[in-house]
Amino acid sequence: MGVLSVCEETPSKVFGVPLPHLRKTGQMRQGLPLLLTHLVGFLEKHGLSTSGLFRVDGAIVRQYELRRCFDRGGFPELNSEDVHSSASVLKHFLKLLPGGLIPAPLMIELLKVFRMFNLLCYLVFFLSHVAAERGVNRMSTTNLSLVFGPIIFHVPQGPTMLEEQEMWISFTEYMLDNLKHLLPNMYTYESASNSPAVNVFEAGGDSTIECVQQLPLTETRSKSPKFGRLGRLRRRITHFWRKCTGKVEAIEESYVAGDGLQQSQQTVRFTGRE
Repeated sequence: MGVLSVCEETPSKVFGVPLPHLRKTGQMRQGLPLLLTHLVGFLEKHGLSTSGLFRVDGAIVRQYELRRCFDRGGFPELNSEDVHSSASVLKHFLKLLPGGLIPAPLMIELLKVFRMFNLLCYLVFFLSHVAAERGVNRMSTTNLSLVFGPIIFHVPQGPTMLEEQEMWISFTEYMLDNLKHLLPNMYTYESASNSPAVNVFEAGGDSTIECVQQLPLTETRSKSPKFGRLGRLRRRITHFWRKCTGKVEAIEESYVAGDGLQQSQQTVRFTGRE
């Protein structure tokens, strides 16, 4: 088996070590482990249509060979027979990350944010409609962010309060300007019959959550600052947001009209069971 070396001068163990260690030993690029990008790139090309991907284990001997190669600082050459083994090695790498990919304290905080996610989406959607009438009400996304940024993100008092508040105001404006690309356009909402939607946290352990989507969204992009401290903050936030956001797939759509405005509602179901 041929091996393409990543950094022969500093071979390093990559399984079961913290991500900062991988960064120090040259095993990361742009915040991503090279092992991960190598395996994902291979699976993208050769594994997406493979039955049982990530469920079926690969050959134990081949997994051992791949892990040993990575631990020596190399990139193993992979072929079409390595799909399941590569997927198993990828899972093994993530499983052995000390503290997990998301540490326990952050899991708790993330759960708190998720419980507020529907409310955030609902509010941001409404503000996008306000900004769509900025020619009349003079409330652009910039002005709305100045009002709602400090309301949504409470910054504790301290020596850096003003700088942090400015960052979250810029973040709020960025959400409004890029709503269609950043958020999955969903929020818990009452149906036309005013029956409440199901909430996963209040349904006695039921793993199904029902939400609706309001469409179409009006384009509200405003001119973004490119220079100065606010421009730098925007670029940092943009980079951070691109790492953290994903897409949600809607599977059922229905159209309703209310209060003189035509709304498109999509019901999205998340289930924890296959």
